[in-house]
Amino acid sequence: MKSATFWRSLALPFLLALAGCDLLWSDRDDVWAGTRVYVPWTATGDGQAIDASVRDLIARGGTEGDPLAGLLRPDTRLPVIVFLHGCSGDMAGVPELFVKKGFAVVAPWSFARPDRPASCGDVGPETLRWRLDEARWTLERLRGLPWVDSHGLALMGASEGGLAAAQYADLPAAVAAVVIMGWTCTDRENADFDGLRVPADRAVYAVVGADDPLVVSARLGGDCGYALRGRAMARNQVIRGLGHAVPDKAVIDDIAAFIEEARRR
Repeated sequence: MKSATFWRSLALPFLLALAGCDLLWSDRDDVWAGTRVYVPWTATGDGQAIDASVRDLIARGGTEGDPLAGLLRPDTRLPVIVFLHGCSGDMAGVPELFVKKGFAVVAPWSFARPDRPASCGDVGPETLRWRLDEARWTLERLRGLPWVDSHGLALMGASEGGLAAAQYADLPAAVAAVVIMGWTCTDRENADFDGLRVPADRAVYAVVGADDPLVVSARLGGDCGYALRGRAMARNQVIRGLGHAVPDKAVIDDIAAFIEEARRR
């Protein structure tokens, strides 16, 4: 009896660890299935732009490993942006703006996680961990796909997604540029959210509206200019007349050109 109890005591932590792994893999698979993929019409076999989830692309003939299999023109290579949405899950039209500039955009949808709560106004360490995991999983999925241009990807985040992009300390070498939209790189009450942890050799573009409530917040107020000091390739924009919203076409054009320059370095 004592022997059986002993072995059960050893087995229980192992079984709990396995259960945790199952949950992690479930989240990973759910997020990938819900990830939206945007492709310009110029790259597709039928001349129609793609705006669909991985789940829908698989139903159209793609595979889990390559959702765009069979859907693109032969030998297509696309510059790719991984886009992290804000706290509500709304993409805010950002992917479409960069598709018009010739990019493919791959946007993990955080709310594909079962029972994932909204976090607007209540971003905690768990939320940041979720968002970083989602970025990491997506970048892993893109590794080696034939349509991903090998000259370097970009990671872009808006608002809560911008916070995650700014805090990605172990960013893979394949990511040449990071774009932070609607985040100030500042948190005077939480050191884990404050500053910029992106590796110093990566290009970083930060943009925030001068009328964004974050900019004048006692806790979060400011912009990313201080955090970007000393970087070889960095740009910080504070846009007059812009609130917590997507910048205008001129700024989008500037971001696209910045990413291309970073990819050529």
